Amino acid sequence: MPSADTAAAPAGHAPEEAHASVALESAKADDFESLLALRLLAMRESLERLGRYDVQRARDRLAKGFDPAHTRHIVVEGRRVGFIVLKTLSHAIRLDHFYIDPAWQGRGIGHQVMQGICAQADRAQLPVELCVLKESDANRFYLRHGFVATGEGEWDIDYVRLPLWPSVRAVRALWHAIEARDWPAARALLRDDLHVTWWTSGERFAGADAFIELQRRFPEGWAIRLVECERLEDGRVMSLVRVDHPPQVFFATSFFTVDDGRVIGLDEYWATMEAPPAWRAPGAIAGSTRFDPQDDPRANTP
Repeated sequence: MPSADTAAAPAGHAPEEAHASVALESAKADDFESLLALRLLAMRESLERLGRYDVQRARDRLAKGFDPAHTRHIVVEGRRVGFIVLKTLSHAIRLDHFYIDPAWQGRGIGHQVMQGICAQADRAQLPVELCVLKESDANRFYLRHGFVATGEGEWDIDYVRLPLWPSVRAVRALWHAIEARDWPAARALLRDDLHVTWWTSGERFAGADAFIELQRRFPEGWAIRLVECERLEDGRVMSLVRVDHPPQVFFATSFFTVDDGRVIGLDEYWATMEAPPAWRAPGAIAGSTRFDPQDDPRANTP
């Protein structure tokens, strides 16, 4: 398991756009001490929570993976507010370190940097690998940006984000257009002979225009949150979205067939969020617990 730990902006809420532009600048060997100080500042709360705050250990871990050629300062308004250590390997892009000064967190800076890293990985068609300290807020940050936990050790959790296929980008763009009520953009992502099946209600819709009209007529007040969007081995794209439409909440599991950047088929299964029946009340079955399905760090505006 990689020994590096990663910290980034807290992820308890949807990312905001940073008001100032974010730039990455090359680091030098003599930047090590200032980078160490920033790492200690960013990681202190999480490490103390685990009883692992140790200056010498932190120095050793940063020194082990420090390479100025792969280190970039995160600069906002002329100030160095964080840094990343990013390495391109033969099989993956490895994010060894990602820290932002706590005073600058919550402004969308981490989101902007991560968008750039993911775009680089998609262009190279390489996965992004990283490792995060357990109980760190960074875990929610990475889940929100499409990373999946692949294993864990005593103190850290391994994550990976696979590169987006063109078909996945098309489906994500479709959900984005629908959420934005941008019907021309949504229509452009559909082939004329689209076939849609809603299995839970026994409905079929023939043609892209019918599907767009269906979306347009849906009673207003809804908001889409994209939870997952992945390419399946058979080439289809599976997405899971949550639709918040007070007072109800729905989930839609969708299977898209995409050809040359446009959706040609869609099979969709809808479910309504509801409390469990009395026979499954908390404590009725040993080992059962309740949670809030709307508190899901993966769910973001598409």
